[in-house]
Amino acid sequence: MALIEPLTAVQQATAKDDVARRFSGAARQYDEIANIQAQIATVALARLPDQPIDNALDIGCGTGRHTNCLSRIATTIIGLDLAAGMLAQAQRHYPAIRFVQGDAEQLPWQSAAFDVVFSSMALQWCRCPQTALNEISRVLHPAGRAELAIMVEGSLAELRRASRAAGVSLHINDLFTASDWLNALRKTGLNYASHELVEYSDEFAGVFALLRSIKGVGAGSSAPGAKRQALTRKALSQLEAAMPRNEQGRLTNTYTVLHLTLEKPL
Repeated sequence: MALIEPLTAVQQATAKDDVARRFSGAARQYDEIANIQAQIATVALARLPDQPIDNALDIGCGTGRHTNCLSRIATTIIGLDLAAGMLAQAQRHYPAIRFVQGDAEQLPWQSAAFDVVFSSMALQWCRCPQTALNEISRVLHPAGRAELAIMVEGSLAELRRASRAAGVSLHINDLFTASDWLNALRKTGLNYASHELVEYSDEFAGVFALLRSIKGVGAGSSAPGAKRQALTRKALSQLEAAMPRNEQGRLTNTYTVLHLTLEKPL
């Protein structure tokens, strides 16, 4: 993990405020831009069993479109998100579902409140994997299940390499490794039924569209004190020239995702 020194409580709050602000700003256009995010969530949802349950929680629910999909198995569904703007969109589109503003590392429910916890492309913004997994374990019923899709280190590799080669400083988040999450999991008491590391790639005609897709889904946050650089046309041109193209002549943007299926012991 690239964050060597632990963040203070103030820094953690500031970092999460930045994440919430960026995702709120992206809320209106999120569903139009988050194509790969939708693909990843669809895969994660398909990993859930079809048997009916009472209560399901979606952590990092965003605009609610995947929260709504949980209605195929759950009688009662709740969506949780840090970003007020995302929740406003979600409540507007799905008024029958309850949406709550809150933090995955401090879930605002009593223990054993849910049969299923679902989360796709959200937990990577947490400051401590073990804290997030402990909270998921706490709110699950015994024999409850969690289905998680977490972006991990290795994501955006093409863009990171090109930025170094071009000498262009980009505002890209550091991420925990898959091993960080699996090591944290071993300390929670949760069992994992399966885990899988999958790469998902999107294609773009040029670097501006690629960067817009990252910014448009709120993924430009990083820890306080990170250096920011306004990208000039020259810098964009240098960055695009440094990026490889696929056989179709298009740029690729790859997300490395850890799929985790977890079970809480009886």
